[in-house]
Amino acid sequence: MVPAIFLASVLFDRSSGIYATALSAVLLYLLVKPAESLLPPQPYILPLLTFVLVASGLAIVSEGLRAAWDRAVAAERAKDMLLQELGHRTKNNLAMVISVLSLQTRSKTNPEVRLALEKAVLRIQAMASAHDHFQPFGHNGRVEMRTYLEDLCRHLGDTLRDVRPIAVNVDADEVYLKPEQAVPVGLIVNELVTNALKHAFPDDRSGMVAITLRSTKPSLTLIVEDNGIGCPPTRTERLGSRLIRLLAQQLGATITWQHAEPGCRVRAMLSRV
Repeated sequence: MVPAIFLASVLFDRSSGIYATALSAVLLYLLVKPAESLLPPQPYILPLLTFVLVASGLAIVSEGLRAAWDRAVAAERAKDMLLQELGHRTKNNLAMVISVLSLQTRSKTNPEVRLALEKAVLRIQAMASAHDHFQPFGHNGRVEMRTYLEDLCRHLGDTLRDVRPIAVNVDADEVYLKPEQAVPVGLIVNELVTNALKHAFPDDRSGMVAITLRSTKPSLTLIVEDNGIGCPPTRTERLGSRLIRLLAQQLGATITWQHAEPGCRVRAMLSRV
């Protein structure tokens, strides 16, 4: 009978637990009461009273447990709502920065300045896009990487390919990363895909850029490759290359450049958190 009293108190309230205690006491009374008397036998009186007291205390304590559980659930929901609101505010702020930079870009006539501002806009858009796939109500507040990379690369392709027939394909496992990992991964993909679309296919040639993300527990493997003119014989340490190197250091990842024959392949190995 004790489990029934405990469940009644936890699932409903203290009154239900005490009511279940009373019904249990009546049932026990009927089981031990002799037919010729209203009182139970002397040896059973103290155990019955002890049962009633203990079960009533259990009902009171169980209601406290239920109340604590309700408070914990409410606090978790409030935290999730705050995280979602923070994500919306951050995304709105980044969108405002993107708008200001885009206006600044259109006002510049120097090609180098325009190119630098355009790259800055793409990088900020890569960070803002992560908030579209942040899931505060599931997966411990992580970013779903497959759709994040698909949306990111679709935007890069539409923005940078012009009229060239260049396909940008994403093949990713179902991976959920914390925002502090997801954003650097997105920025690395942004830099590598941007470089491929800008430099791997000169003279309006066609081609393909493939992004692959594989979950090899406890590690992740990210591969960005193209079938263009290949890796440059010497890599100049420009802003994009420095950014990739710094992001890799932040993730504790190792990055290698390989000739894909044809094209160039960049592989990043990072630990999963």
